[in-house]
Amino acid sequence: MPSRHGLDLETGERLHYRGGLRSGDEIAVTDHRVLVRTDAETTSVPYTNVSEVSNESFDWFLAILSLALTGFGLYSVSENAFVGVGLVAFGLWSVYRTYRHRDRVRIHTHSQAKPVEVFPEEVDRLYGELEPAIEAVRAERDDGEGTPDEA
Repeated sequence: MPSRHGLDLETGERLHYRGGLRSGDEIAVTDHRVLVRTDAETTSVPYTNVSEVSNESFDWFLAILSLALTGFGLYSVSENAFVGVGLVAFGLWSVYRTYRHRDRVRIHTHSQAKPVEVFPEEVDRLYGELEPAIEAVRAERDDGEGTPDEA
C-alpha cells in the first residue's frame, strides 16, 4: 500500500496510487480525487469535476518535422549561414521540447479553462489507476441520479 505521509487525506479515504513526476513532484490517486503535490502547494481535483483524461505518449509527427527542419537547416548553411544556423537551432529546440513533453497526462476539468498537466514517471500505472477510479465515481453518481421509486 502506498505511503500516506505528507498528503492531506480525509479519514477513510483510500490511496490507490502514489508516484513521482519527472519534475520531482508527486501525484496521488485516491477514491474520490487526484492530488498533485509540489513544493509550493497541493492541487486537489475531485473526480466529479473531471471531464476528460488524456494521455499523449509522443508526438512523432512533430518530431519528424523538427528533424526535417534541422536537416534542411544543415543543407542550407552553405548558402546562407545565418539562416541555416537559425533553422538548425530552432529544429533542435523543437526536438528537445517534443521529447520533454512525452508521456503527458492531461486532466480536463469543468471548472478550469486550462487542464492540469502532469508528466509521471510511470504513465501506465497512473493511467491504470486513474481511469477505473474516475469511472467508479461516475457510476456512483449516475446510480444516485436514477428515477425515484414510483408509489
